[in-house]
Amino acid sequence: MRRYLLYIGYSGTRLRGIQKQADKVERSLKSVHGLVEEGLYRLRPANTPALCFSSRTDKGVHAVCNTAHVDLSRRTEGTFYDPYVITQQLNRYFKKTVTDIRVHKTVVVPPTFHARFDADGRRYLYRLGVAPTDAAKSRFDVEAFLPTAEINNIYVVRPPFDTERVQSACRMLEGVHDFATFGAALPKNSKPRETTRIIHKISLTPGRPLLEPQFDPSASHLQFWDIIVEGKSFLYKQVRRTVAVLVAVAQGRISLDDVRYLLDNPSPQNWNSRAQTAPPCGLFLLNVGYPEHVLCVDSLHAVGDDDGDEKMKTHQDENSCENDVR
Repeated sequence: MRRYLLYIGYSGTRLRGIQKQADKVERSLKSVHGLVEEGLYRLRPANTPALCFSSRTDKGVHAVCNTAHVDLSRRTEGTFYDPYVITQQLNRYFKKTVTDIRVHKTVVVPPTFHARFDADGRRYLYRLGVAPTDAAKSRFDVEAFLPTAEINNIYVVRPPFDTERVQSACRMLEGVHDFATFGAALPKNSKPRETTRIIHKISLTPGRPLLEPQFDPSASHLQFWDIIVEGKSFLYKQVRRTVAVLVAVAQGRISLDDVRYLLDNPSPQNWNSRAQTAPPCGLFLLNVGYPEHVLCVDSLHAVGDDDGDEKMKTHQDENSCENDVR
């Protein structure tokens, strides 16, 4: 048996998020977890594939590159799955079933590797589109300014949008804080959780449309902004609530003093209702990082194709300790 690390991208619009629901087969097959595991069954492994994802994403949230590990054992003793074959067969299954998931690559990792606990960084992008000045009036439907290519890929907000105030709020949110106010409230009788997190960086930079105005003139109506949030780990809904605070600051609905209050008085009950949680559509998990040493393995030889009849070459460049993790 060997442990494999999968680098997975998906559009979250038609998926039910990451988490598989064991008691509801139909819903599980619409989750990223359930669909990838179903694809792994098509490899006919000797064991039951059990994926472990590094990062959970809600319904509607996208991933440029999420990661997950899985143990796989072939039925033929002494043979192992080639990482390239795993990638190829999974993508063939996703294409055949018209599923908005793709595996970018698969690598062999040590048996002690853990996709979630060994991660040392996660990077998120939130895409915003600021509507024209006229849309500040409530009678304007900001969705009317949404370019076709941007449907379910961006959050359109009303002006005003004060970028200098946003930059100030970003600097306040960076560093070590108790982010209890920014996480979703726990169900009753839940165990207490650690809510202190480190945000390494939050930045606001000009963005770009998916299709330039020369191809879709409606893209010229919006101002595009990218919010990047980087850290080792985050509370449930912390990133979307962080974006909500930044948008509320930009629009003048809350002040920088209000932001300071949220940080200094950490509790879900102290959330400011004037900051509406940002929708999932604009959120993208860009990548998950790992220290090089946790990925290092000796050169392993993968034997057999997906039918177990042919010897496959080892993709040493993918399994090397010097491999660039993205």
